Amino acid sequence: MVAKQDLLSECLAEVLSKHFPETEIAVYRSAGEMTHEEWESVRLLLLYDLTADHVHEIVEDACKEAPDVSIAIVLDGANAYDDYLKHLVATGAIDGILPLTLRLDVFLAAIDLLAKGGEHFPAALLNRLHEVGPRNVGAVSTSGVIRSAGQPTVHDHQLSVLTTREVQILNLICQGTQNKTIADQLHLSENTVKAHIRSIYKKMKVKNRTEAASRFFSDERAAASGREYN
Repeated sequence: MVAKQDLLSECLAEVLSKHFPETEIAVYRSAGEMTHEEWESVRLLLLYDLTADHVHEIVEDACKEAPDVSIAIVLDGANAYDDYLKHLVATGAIDGILPLTLRLDVFLAAIDLLAKGGEHFPAALLNRLHEVGPRNVGAVSTSGVIRSAGQPTVHDHQLSVLTTREVQILNLICQGTQNKTIADQLHLSENTVKAHIRSIYKKMKVKNRTEAASRFFSDERAAASGREYN
């Protein structure tokens, strides 16, 4: 965790240490305090009570030192950089946002998910980020659709269950893109891509890529048919 040294960050580190006894929890004032060896052992990087400039610096350092590390921002509600948060979410630079308004059990479950390569973005927060900030940052929305040139469109009801990263991967799966290529395009490891794909299968209630694509295109045809009758 990179955080301002205060009572809350110390308490959070203590809670994490007790809940994840087999994991070493280290707290730094800045990413510059971390050695190259420490970067290599990091699974999850939590950022708390930092300025947007500091967050930007840490994200850049992580890309250089440990491109596969998961990054999440712990949000206390006082952080005033919605525009930059929207940019981080839209570009896939971070893997999660953890508001301190979450129940403790949900917060800890999200930490566990993030450490295993998953994502956690509260829908309410994504909706708020969609309503503010620059329009040209990226196409992230939980109430609309995500569109990319030459890619299929993912519909509203799917966005309600899939994370932003899962939507990106589903789009690529529907184009027949292989895991290694997906990993290269999204700057992820193949194992992380496989973990996301398993999550997609579970949420869509399918068993393989063919069924996922078939379900997606069936939904698209149904949506198109509905538009014809409206």
